Amino acid sequence: MPPHPTEILLERLALGGDAVGRENGKTVFVPFGAAGDRVCPGRREEKKNFSRAWIASVSSSSPDRVEPPCPLFFRPGADPATVCGGCAWQHLSYDAQKRSKRNLLIESFQRIGKIASPNVEEIVGSESPFRYRNKVQIPVVRTAAGRIAAGFYAPESHTVIPFDDCLVQSERQVAAVRAALEWLNRQNVSVYEPREDRGWLRHLYLRESADGELMLALVARDAGFPKGSAFAQELMRRVPVVKSVFLNVNPKPGNVVLGLNWRSLGGRPFLEDFIADLRFRLSPGTFFQVNHAQAEKLYARAAALADPSAQDNVLELYSGVGAMGMMLAPKVRRVWAVEENHQAVRDGIEAAGLNAVTNIRFIAATCEDALARRHPRQDMEGHPLVVLLDPPRAGCDPKVLKAVMRLAPKKIVYVSCDPATLARDAHFLSTGGWKLASSVPVDLFPQTAHVESVSLFRK
Repeated sequence: MPPHPTEILLERLALGGDAVGRENGKTVFVPFGAAGDRVCPGRREEKKNFSRAWIASVSSSSPDRVEPPCPLFFRPGADPATVCGGCAWQHLSYDAQKRSKRNLLIESFQRIGKIASPNVEEIVGSESPFRYRNKVQIPVVRTAAGRIAAGFYAPESHTVIPFDDCLVQSERQVAAVRAALEWLNRQNVSVYEPREDRGWLRHLYLRESADGELMLALVARDAGFPKGSAFAQELMRRVPVVKSVFLNVNPKPGNVVLGLNWRSLGGRPFLEDFIADLRFRLSPGTFFQVNHAQAEKLYARAAALADPSAQDNVLELYSGVGAMGMMLAPKVRRVWAVEENHQAVRDGIEAAGLNAVTNIRFIAATCEDALARRHPRQDMEGHPLVVLLDPPRAGCDPKVLKAVMRLAPKKIVYVSCDPATLARDAHFLSTGGWKLASSVPVDLFPQTAHVESVSLFRK
């Protein structure tokens, strides 16, 4: 039986998380859809070459569709402005999420990287697809009732949807958020209004260590917080797993969450964390993977793909605190770790001391600047080289890839958080004779469409 003309059959999932169908020969992107759904579209936005439609109702459900456990997650027929946009795939079974992420990585290599048959292994799934995040930035808002609340933005908006619980954060983090909000409401602090560029409190920022200790920071417009010490003491008393409390000052309008100025309000000036057997003392602004268990699997796969020998040098670019390099350090001649965030470099140097790693050297510079220097290139001469890349979502600058190829390493191991920029960089590397040998997706972000992977390139 042909479909009703107001229905759309959703055929696949796209990068970013939307389902994709066709209507009158035009591509339609459908948020919160599943491949195999037959849906009736409601609110829609027409573009020249495609349209975007929200689901009014589901005529027949995909076998991948499940009931999302979060009450704030989108249900067919809901107004998008009233639902939380923090997760995109709670309506998909976890098996479907894993299968889709592997397929999206393959399609990206094929479509963008021009690799006809990429060797993409089975995805490394998570044993805990909920309560896994160890870092979160939560915007705050003053509700119509006059209370300060915290939540995430509705899809494609800056409307904050307050939550009582968040199923991808730990219960300890949620308890700390509740305690912080209770204190802030009692003090009636002002909340930042971005349209008027006025007010004080902007976000709550939390980090959690592998053993469940917390760091919490208030992100505010200025440093004027005379009751900061009282806030820290009350929070650490109410929620004993909170060990560090900070104020981050961000005076600039716009969407960037964190400013450059951090001030300790109480507790330790760092959060102690672990990756495998390595110990780190993390300052509040230092990058660290947001899923402990999956990060260990990701780095273990990276180390296995690198598989260096005792005479090798390892060059880790976009290194953060140098966790991957330190994992490889006992097996190699020397590790050079390049990172432009100076606080991350300081944390990495301290971690090297804590873990008795004596053959790692840090360079506090952009990758472009570090690769242009005579040193460490001079030190690497005469020794085989393995390069580790772990760039941000935007991928690698072409200047960095050109400089890496000039070094002629025996292997390039690329950790990526975005299939599209990874595939773009894979195509760029192919112009220099580098071939994708294998890629392994690792699911660090269940319930979302984010795809993390580690790939091996050989000349």
